[in-house]
Amino acid sequence: MKRTSAVLSGIAALALSAGFAPSAQAIDNPGTLIVGGGDATESYEWMASLQREGSHSCGASLIDEQWVLTAAHCVVDAAPADLGLRIGSPTWNSGGTEAGVSQVVVHPDYESKTPNGDIALVKLDHAVSETPIEIAGASGPDGTPSRIIGWGVTCPVRGCGQPPEQLKELETNVAPDSQCTLSSIDGPSEICTSSKELLANSCFGDSGGPQLEGTPGDWKLTGVTSRLGSPVPVCGTAPSVYTDATAYQDWISSTIS
Repeated sequence: MKRTSAVLSGIAALALSAGFAPSAQAIDNPGTLIVGGGDATESYEWMASLQREGSHSCGASLIDEQWVLTAAHCVVDAAPADLGLRIGSPTWNSGGTEAGVSQVVVHPDYESKTPNGDIALVKLDHAVSETPIEIAGASGPDGTPSRIIGWGVTCPVRGCGQPPEQLKELETNVAPDSQCTLSSIDGPSEICTSSKELLANSCFGDSGGPQLEGTPGDWKLTGVTSRLGSPVPVCGTAPSVYTDATAYQDWISSTIS
């Protein structure tokens, strides 16, 4: 997966015309969504619902007692006062710990589009007691088992339903970058992620939510949901693209310190 894939400009334009960003572009109506998954089978106390006006918008992961990691396109147009979080609950609208936002830091590569940089840090207005998730030292090679989790509608077309309250999960794996070339994947900084299940993967937008590697109870964060890996506007018809959080370790560490 650690290799850069070139894409013809005509294919990139097709992806944009279908409403998906082949590189770092703002995505409308960001939120979280797992198509083809099931209810969460364990507690993910570091999982967060990033919210606007009291409604779930995107996923996020607590990586420090006062910082969460999410996708840049979820927050690039938002002021801290626009956002709130619920952390450590399997339902996005109850339980867990609520927090406001004091700072939003979007990676400079996203705003300059060199290459993608769809990753952002959000500082909470107070420290929380939930245990953060550790970022892995590196993401695994092609074929590595992984898991994605999130809230959202469970049907594969934009606008087809309302997001469920219950957190969802899906078993996935790291796929060759060649399977995501229609989305202009950048191999060194992104992960192509597929599922063995038919029409099952992330979707509009599982945005900001985590990709995990490891075992139940011992997960490490490797990816942040970015976009579909194909211009076809039906979720699960191709692998999805995740920002490789492990490639941004230095930026994350310097920002939160």
